[in-house]
Amino acid sequence: MFARASTLLLLAAASLLPVSAPASSAAPKMKCVTGPVAKQYGKTPWLVFGCDDGKSVLIVSAPANKAVRFRFTFVADDDGYALHGEGQGDKKVTDAAYQDLNALSESDIAALVSETHKFAGG
Repeated sequence: MFARASTLLLLAAASLLPVSAPASSAAPKMKCVTGPVAKQYGKTPWLVFGCDDGKSVLIVSAPANKAVRFRFTFVADDDGYALHGEGQGDKKVTDAAYQDLNALSESDIAALVSETHKFAGG
């Protein structure tokens, strides 16, 4: 009974907190629509889009990918790039893709950005 009451109290307190965007959205909003370039990460298909800052990319699960509705972003920052992932799907698939993406160097990511921008202007 005590554990249940504590849980309810915690949930009630949490409901009083302001609802805001997740911490990962602290980065400025960008449009990432240039591309896509089809790639394989974790032995599964992904689509890579360039972002309007000219440095960042959005990587979304391709339609046939078991990581349905999952996305990664490489956002340029002062230290190079920050890799973020969010969404749903098969955790084994997203973990494998994360391992491949996390192994990319700054020059690999810059090459991805460049590849997506070949689609700019049609």
